[in-house]
Amino acid sequence: MIAALEIPSDIDLRLFSVFLQQAGVVHRITEEGVAQVVWINSEDDRLKVLHFYGQLSSGALVLQDQVGARSSDMSVVSRLLANVGRFPLTMLLLLVNVLLFPVTYGVNQGDLSGLFAQMTLLEFSVIGDKIYFSNLTHILESHQYWRLLTPMFIHFGWIHIVFNLLWVWEIGRRIELISGSSVLLLVTIVSSLGANFLQYAMSGAGLFGGMSGVVFGYLGHSLVWDKLVPGRKMGLRSGIYIFMLVFLAIGFTGAFDLLGLGSLANGAHLGGLLGGILTGGVAGMLQRFDRQET
Repeated sequence: MIAALEIPSDIDLRLFSVFLQQAGVVHRITEEGVAQVVWINSEDDRLKVLHFYGQLSSGALVLQDQVGARSSDMSVVSRLLANVGRFPLTMLLLLVNVLLFPVTYGVNQGDLSGLFAQMTLLEFSVIGDKIYFSNLTHILESHQYWRLLTPMFIHFGWIHIVFNLLWVWEIGRRIELISGSSVLLLVTIVSSLGANFLQYAMSGAGLFGGMSGVVFGYLGHSLVWDKLVPGRKMGLRSGIYIFMLVFLAIGFTGAFDLLGLGSLANGAHLGGLLGGILTGGVAGMLQRFDRQET
């Protein structure tokens, strides 16, 4: 069969499927990870499906059930609630990042006080135009353990946060769908710790943050999981893995700095990736062991 349409799984296609049957379009709908795919038998039917769904999306086609209730694409609110129910931790991570984004508003103007100062990996003080950092030993001895994770909620600009959260949504919800919220939480924590520790080990004290280390952790987890559990793949295209790994490699060359795109926390990216590879290996091996036991 031919894949005619691939759309998010939170869109209700029941009435659309009935409409296609009435239009004589033989089809079936399957869930493929976080998407649902409409399969048909011919190129003509594929064009019909695309045409009908285009009309449905634009409002030119309105479908009703037997009691007159309308259903096309779900409303924004309904889809949001559906995603909260289906991917609660992914949605919570997005929400927390968005709510905490304003803490960096004054950083470009030199305001490093307030909540921002409590979220960095290391405690610091500003004297004149210089920043003096504590060290990781001090953070642990003073029991400021939250600092080991909170840097992932710091984003320095709109491009920074939008880029990261798009990947959190794209990859995080797949992990949560396949393995559950508890596994996604574990991957997030391990990747964040790996990102922060390796960045500190490679570059020393400094101001850094963002979910990019965690995103690379999600990537590493998914890559290893797919190799170990090929029957339950995350559904990421191979091109995404290639793009992100090339991005990581180029980051270490300093090319992005030379292009004026800002300094990347390459250690955080690598540390997050290694953390994700670790969780992916453990989760994948446990899944294979459970299957052998059953």
